[in-house]
Amino acid sequence: MTEAARTQHPDPESLCCESMQAALEMNCEDHDDPFECPDSLIAYNEGLNQFALIVHDGGRDVILIRYCPWCGAALGETSDEEEE
Repeated sequence: MTEAARTQHPDPESLCCESMQAALEMNCEDHDDPFECPDSLIAYNEGLNQFALIVHDGGRDVILIRYCPWCGAALGETSDEEEE
């Protein structure tokens, strides 16, 4: 039986694009933590509804992002309408 893909996001279907969905999937056989997996690029903090690029420096450093690196859509709670 094939195990369903795990994701960092509670509702991956609501994400802006397939590339963002794929980036937040946890499919690594060697690492359960995206900060330990060198193939993980994006982290999601559900409590803050924030997306970030993972800095693979051995710690848990991130660079917050407001727009999808693949399609350019606004991420998280902030939208263009809220900023006006």
